[in-house]
Amino acid sequence: MRGRGLAGLHPAVCALYFLTVLGGTVVTFHPVLLAVSLIGALSWGRRLGCRFHPAALAAVALVTAAVNPLFSHRGVTVLAYFPGGNPLTLESVLFGLGAALMLLAAVGWCACLSRVMTADRWMCLLGRGAPTLSLLLSMILRFVPRFRRRLGEIRRARRGVGLGAGGSPLTRAADGARELSILLTWSLEGAVDTGDSMAARGYGLPGRTAYTAWRLEGRDRAALALVAGGAAYLLLMGLRGALTWRYYPALAWGGLDLWSLSAWAVWLCLCAAPAWLERKEEREWKSAGSGM
Repeated sequence: MRGRGLAGLHPAVCALYFLTVLGGTVVTFHPVLLAVSLIGALSWGRRLGCRFHPAALAAVALVTAAVNPLFSHRGVTVLAYFPGGNPLTLESVLFGLGAALMLLAAVGWCACLSRVMTADRWMCLLGRGAPTLSLLLSMILRFVPRFRRRLGEIRRARRGVGLGAGGSPLTRAADGARELSILLTWSLEGAVDTGDSMAARGYGLPGRTAYTAWRLEGRDRAALALVAGGAAYLLLMGLRGALTWRYYPALAWGGLDLWSLSAWAVWLCLCAAPAWLERKEEREWKSAGSGM
């Protein structure tokens, strides 16, 4: 079943898109690109149902931004001196802020990735070329939600027979260790059962066919070409120096010209496209419903 917007396209399109935005986010330290990436990830994540807690994001950003000046004292612009005599430089502070932006944006895109690239998409994408890898990825993706669900079942079962209802901190720690042991044993048995089941079905054997509900249609090919073209253009501009931003030893960047502005525009379109497409389809559905 196809979803809405970019999430409803072929898994190859989604995989290439996440590779582009995540790669661009972690490779570049350009503050403009990182800010655009963060806004795009949070906007799409909210529409996908991802839970972003502002307090937690702010705490992560604050810690990341504060740690770098404590350990890195490079830079030529000295703002102050620590009690130990080490300088506090403007470049180290800005580098910490850039690292915080990069971390938050990467976390946001990974949250979107976990929502969009489900186990069936990985199986469709890698099932024929790398069946073992696709099976491993599908098991990893469903590991965390199944882990949480099973832990809840274990706790409810223990509460039902009067165990793990509270007590001293030592007693609660012992109960938690028992629950974790049960959970790990259950998960390992489930993984073994899954592997045996797939082996019994002949998964991964040469010549074995696999059903998939995904077909590369015309809009998928168009989207794939657009994402690939945008990624290639950004790579070209990066090699040309239009996206350069340097923090040490002094702030320096590639300048503001037609090339850099065009690269910013392409990056903006890539990061904003998912949320814009979903909003566009929502309006079309509402207008179609109101006209009935």
